[in-house]
Amino acid sequence: MHFLLFSNVNKDPDQKVTERLERLILDRGHAVTKVLEGDEAPEEGIPLDTLAPIDVVIVLGGDGTMLRASHAIGAGEVPMIGLNLGTTGFLTEVECSAMEDMVDRLIRGEYEVEERMMLTGRIRKEGQESEAPISFSALNDVVIIREGVLRLIALRIYVNDVFFDTYEADGVIISTPTGSTGYNLSAGGPIVSPKTRAIVLTPISPHSLSKKSIVFDAGDRIRITLTEKRKTQVNEGIVSFDGYKNYEISVGDQVEVMASSVPLRLIRLEQRSFFEVISRKLDRPAVQQEISNEER
Repeated sequence: MHFLLFSNVNKDPDQKVTERLERLILDRGHAVTKVLEGDEAPEEGIPLDTLAPIDVVIVLGGDGTMLRASHAIGAGEVPMIGLNLGTTGFLTEVECSAMEDMVDRLIRGEYEVEERMMLTGRIRKEGQESEAPISFSALNDVVIIREGVLRLIALRIYVNDVFFDTYEADGVIISTPTGSTGYNLSAGGPIVSPKTRAIVLTPISPHSLSKKSIVFDAGDRIRITLTEKRKTQVNEGIVSFDGYKNYEISVGDQVEVMASSVPLRLIRLEQRSFFEVISRKLDRPAVQQEISNEER
């Protein structure tokens, strides 16, 4: 087998974990290619000739590293697994203490591959209809947020070209089920099982208390237009994909988002319930103490 190690140099600054993992693989007679990255994935992605012989990608870092790896590697046939060097780790599968067991099980093929829905879409700038739109993909979410001064922005929402609503808010989050435990959750949105094919739209600090999260079908196409709120107010926004690719938008610009036809493939070594993982990752000490007391 040929492994690609995608290692976050900020999480493993002396490369001790990466080198140990590399040695485990080489000692078993298999090949290794390494990609070292900081806070940014390679803008142009990892070259196809580098990815061509790869059987498995092991990502060393936290959930942010997994997101950057998904952009650098791209959705497709090569499956990924995360070795957790971060904290919460919803996407990362394995802790460092289980590294050797992970390598052996990957070599023996003792794993399952789980497909995660991704988002794809484009930004169309007003007055530039003849130019190619900015295209993007996202594993977690697409966030449209106000830029600069502390004022609300107005966003007109269309679903399948039918007007849905206008949100006056700090912005909106368009999330995948995978991303529902990220910014979406912090903004009060629902947690959605990653096996679900759905798109979640959650307003960020909406002006109206009636504006709540909406869950759309994965076949729906969401279009959002930044609109003028007041004649005296300049409306400017930022579109962010998975929290690290950012583009400025102005009044009249449109952001179109839909489910991608190509999923990201994540390796799972254990048959664990998503709800078990949620319970563990969102552990509340007081609740756990209460459960422990009841068990006594």
